[in-house]
Amino acid sequence: MSVIALEAETIHYNREGKPTEVVIPYSKYIEFVEAYGLDLTKEEEEGILEAEADLAAGNKEAFASMEEVRREFGYTK
Repeated sequence: MSVIALEAETIHYNREGKPTEVVIPYSKYIEFVEAYGLDLTKEEEEGILEAEADLAAGNKEAFASMEEVRREFGYTK
């Protein structure tokens, strides 16, 4: 698992000194959302889980070879 350092611009605290709100640059927010898959649809999440299960089960037939991917995208080298 990777860790993203969220550089806070502003941190608001309550009377007990506990943080209640953190303001970060929008670009850092997007980076965080994308890194942790928070922007994925339910269908995309299910596809990832299925691929992980196939990988764990050794089901190589569920995956395209690099050669197939190159052909599909027209990469000829």
